[in-house]
Amino acid sequence: MSSMLKLRLIGLAFIVLSFLALDRAASANNCPRKSFTGSCIQVIVSARNPDTGECCVYPNPCVVPDGWQIYYSPNCQDIVFE
Repeated sequence: MSSMLKLRLIGLAFIVLSFLALDRAASANNCPRKSFTGSCIQVIVSARNPDTGECCVYPNPCVVPDGWQIYYSPNCQDIVFE
């Protein structure tokens, strides 16, 4: 196996494990999710609950509950979507 292929596989494994960790973190914080099936851009976003002001992190914008403001950074700053 070439070193370039090994490097790509390690990178892919890191990305997959990062998404799994974020998914567990969102579940542990009782962050609600919108049900979504289909394809969605895989970019980590944060979103603020309009009722409580709580900031939650999600693996993509498609699972963020309706009515929540979506942010590009993990601390609910730098608005991406409204």
